[in-house]
Formats: sequence, C-alpha cells, structure tokens
Amino acid sequence: MFLPKPKTLADTGLSKELLFRLVLRHLQEEASLSLPMLAERLCLRGSIVEPLLQELKSLQLVEVRASGRMDEPIRFALTQKGQYEAQVLNERDGYIGPAPIPLADYNRLVLAQSLGERSIKREQLETALSDMVISQELVNALGPALNSRRPLLIYGHAGTGKSFLCHRFNKVFDENIFVPHAIAVQNTIIPLFDPLYHWRVEHNTEDQDARYIPCKRPLVMVGGELKLDMLEVHFDRQSRQYSAPLQMKANNGVFLIDDLGRQSFSADELFNRWIVPMEERRDFLSLPNGLHFDIPFEQILVFSTNLDPETIADEAFLRRLGYKLHLSAMPENLYRDIWNMNLDKYQLSADESVFRFMIDKLHGGSDKPLIACYPRDILGIARDIMHFNGQAGMPLNEEILDKAWRMYCVH
Repeated sequence: MFLPKPKTLADTGLSKELLFRLVLRHLQEEASLSLPMLAERLCLRGSIVEPLLQELKSLQLVEVRASGRMDEPIRFALTQKGQYEAQVLNERDGYIGPAPIPLADYNRLVLAQSLGERSIKREQLETALSDMVISQELVNALGPALNSRRPLLIYGHAGTGKSFLCHRFNKVFDENIFVPHAIAVQNTIIPLFDPLYHWRVEHNTEDQDARYIPCKRPLVMVGGELKLDMLEVHFDRQSRQYSAPLQMKANNGVFLIDDLGRQSFSADELFNRWIVPMEERRDFLSLPNGLHFDIPFEQILVFSTNLDPETIADEAFLRRLGYKLHLSAMPENLYRDIWNMNLDKYQLSADESVFRFMIDKLHGGSDKPLIACYPRDILGIARDIMHFNGQAGMPLNEEILDKAWRMYCVH
C-alpha cells in the first residue's frame, strides 16, 4: 500500500484550526523552531506548514527570531499573546506530536488492510507454530477457525498452552500494515500508535505520508487486569490526552482476552459490550463531550479461559463465537517431544529411565495430566537445583527431578 505525502492543506483532510493548535503547542514546548524542524515534527511538508506560520504571524501569535548567524535558518517562536493562547489550548488538550489523519481516512485504511478473504494455508500455520509441539488435530481445527475471522474461544485446563499458543497468532499473519500516529475526530486528537502493541518495521518512507508508521500486524493481549473502560475512549486529566480503546489498537490484528472470567466484571458485561461489533464488524464509540463516532471492528477476537465456558457465558453468546477449541492433556509421544525440547532449552541431558520416572512415578502417582507446562517448569527448577549444587553439566537424575517436582507441585 502506498500513502503519498499530502501536498496541500486540503490533502491532509484536517482543519486549519487543528493545525494552528498543533503548531502553537510545538512552539510552546521547544521555545523556537525552524520551518524544517517544525515540518518534521508535524510529519508534513514545509509547503503546508509555512502558510500556517505566516497566518499565525499576521494574528500576532508567532514571531520570527533571528539566530544572528547567516548559516542558520530563521526560527519561529511564540509572542506573548501566542504563549497565552498555547497555554489555554494546552489546558484543554495536551497532545503534542505528528499531525493526525482524519477519522474517515482511518476507517478506509483499516478496511483496506483487513484480513478479509485471505486464507491461511496449512504450511503457513505450521510454520508460525514451528516452535511449539502441537497435534495435527489442533492444527486441523485452528486453521479453519482463523480463516473464518469469527471470534474464537480457547479453553482447557491451566497449563495446556493456551496463552503460549495465542502469543503466536500474529506470526500467522506475517505481513506489514500502516498505523497512524493519531486520529482526528473532528478537532479532537486521539493518539493511536502504541509501541507496546505496534512494532515498527523497516520501510521505504521517502515519498510516504509520514503520519503513518509501517508496523507488523498487532497482537493485543490483556488478562485479568482488563477493565471495561479500557474499551472506550479515555481522557486522562493529568496528561490532558485521549487514549484509544484496546480494540482500536488491535484493528487489523489479533485481540486476545486471556483468563476470561477472572476480570473484576462479569463476562456477560463484556459480551454485551461486543455483541453489536461482532455482528456488524463496527464499533460505536463516544468522546467525553458527547460526540459519537464509529470505527471498523476488523480483528480476530480470541477469548482464552481455564474455566468451564458454560459457567461464564450463556448459550446464546457461545453460539455467536462460532469456534470453540478445547486444549486437553496430550498423548505421551507429544509430551516426550516437549520434554526433549526443554532438555535442549535448559542444556540438560537425561536417560530414558528419567523420563519414565516422570511419567510413571510422578505423573502416575499424582494423577496429574500430561500437559505442556510440566516439562518446561520442572526441568527449569531441576536446572536451578543443579547449578546451585555445582552439578551443572552432569546428567539429570531421578532424585533431582523428584525434588523439582515437589518444589513445583503443592500436593
């Protein structure tokens, strides 16, 4: 996708008033800036910014500050009147950054970058999950579920690898998208780019609109810390800045709600919030000033829980999810693969008899299922014991493995 640099004020889709406000804030923050420096900060051409500065000069809000050196460009600074105006604006909205893109442009961008009808092939999914031990049965179910683009529920016993699996979903869709720095809803600026979820990638940006950042498709993950107000536009009174809701940051990617049922609110409240977006693929938001707007809901929505789905959701909502995948105990051959993978990870060696001790005595004596977390966690503890006792490099034995098991398991 190519997003050309705007050449005129009209091309930006933004009002002159909004850009005036941004120019004043940048000058207030830096005391004085040259035209190239200001254009770079706004991610706009100098030919767009210069007329704004000239008009602000005529309004006696900006003045020219000569550097006193012939080799330096002139700088622009706020007048006393401009300082007052910038302070008033700053008390209402503290955003200082690149110029935003209009809401309409954002909506078109999200739809253009939608996963749409692009199908995932078996080889593509297996490559993305290559660092996991996963059954073909799960691959056979997961591929169609992701291709459907419908919400997905993954449930099963704690430690079966649900979160580990979901962490790899954005690898399945291994392609780049564009994420704007911020969005303008009329004259309100909502920052969108979040380095916590949006990973920059190298891209030829010479002729590209710098208001957009090339990124990997996002993977937004939240768990028990999720609050319902994180799904709405929020205004922070201390920073005087708006923040985009999580589902907006997840657009064109994957949104995972982990540990469903462990939040401070009921799952029904979350489901009721998202019934309309899931069906219409549009989310309806509002600003604190009462302005309502809508955005595309273009993401793969994944729920993960170790609770019984029927205890946290009614049948009607479970039907809307479309796909439900159950992760359970694994057969011994896959468990062995995970055991060997973690022996390599922790640089341990062990005879076959030690593995049989793990299966027959430790698992068999406690009726604990063969799930993925045990080899990873218990071999990690065994490695720690051996390093502490000066046994690094020696083969793992049954005695050390038994100590690690008893340290890990509470009964």
